Amino acid sequence: MSQQLNQFERVYRYIERNVNEGKWPSAVLGITDQENIIDLRSYGTYENEVSIDSTSIYPVFSITKPMFGIAIMQLCEQGLVHPGQLISDILPEFNEKGKDKLALWHLLTHTSGLDESYMAKWAQGKLEEDGMSHSKIFSALKDSELTGNPGTIVSYNNIAFTVLAEIIERVSGISYESYLNTHIFEPLGMKDTGFGNPDQDQSRIAPIAHVEAMGDRMGQLIAAKLPFGGLLSTADDLLRFAKAMLNETRYGENDRLLQPLTFRQMTTPQTTHIKEVESDYGFIWKMPIRHKGHIEREIFGHNGMGGCMLWMYPKQGLAFVLMTAQLAKTVDNIHVHNVFASCLV
Repeated sequence: MSQQLNQFERVYRYIERNVNEGKWPSAVLGITDQENIIDLRSYGTYENEVSIDSTSIYPVFSITKPMFGIAIMQLCEQGLVHPGQLISDILPEFNEKGKDKLALWHLLTHTSGLDESYMAKWAQGKLEEDGMSHSKIFSALKDSELTGNPGTIVSYNNIAFTVLAEIIERVSGISYESYLNTHIFEPLGMKDTGFGNPDQDQSRIAPIAHVEAMGDRMGQLIAAKLPFGGLLSTADDLLRFAKAMLNETRYGENDRLLQPLTFRQMTTPQTTHIKEVESDYGFIWKMPIRHKGHIEREIFGHNGMGGCMLWMYPKQGLAFVLMTAQLAKTVDNIHVHNVFASCLV
């Protein structure tokens, strides 16, 4: 064990330095293999000087997205949807303004061309207080036109997850929040992961640096339970999730979120035929196989706006989870990856 702990000392020193120098308000970094947590360390304190730890709650923002990907593929396994299916077959209101050519595959690979101008209005403070609710975003999407032909350009698209959330609700008959709780979080024992609730222990929410940059919109984001970025979670919970992903979603002797072939489709690059991409994708998962900045590219995972990271290194049988909350300046995740990769043998 001591050899394993020493192996990753470089990345822990890097994380600690960022907190000590005030670049990040706090951090938790956990590393796991397919069976056990190898190392888990926390840095920083709450305002009352109580130490941050692996049970501290962070907004994980876009790490919400892979959860919806798992949910959609579960529905695929039940024969309720399939990746090549037209969205208009499931949501008839998407049968006009070019959206009749839109397939589920496009939503899963960030190639949909859905118009995100509604999101820009929110960022500019031009929406009502409840303007980011699921129903209002979906209503705006129904009336919008595509910004390009589906499948021709890879462009990271938040608003596509509003459509995925609507599909989950229409097909399963329950809210997307209930679906994720029942079919992903509860089976994995992710007891502190969810969209927040009035009974949540506010004292466990980690400090968020420069939250004032968002004005009162941070509260609006949490209240809206956004399918593209509304989850709160802990390092302990995301390590449970990461361990399952290393095992192709197996979390018990005979228990899986998805069958192996289904999960392998999620982690198969889908966008390599498209030129000049900023990032390649499987189904939802980021896969930087053509990214010039990464030392190791045979990986999959996702980042969150505040700096949280969830990444699997399947070739090495390892995964890491980084928790932090820095809204003013994006955490340079490529540096984190390369320092972590330099620890690998």
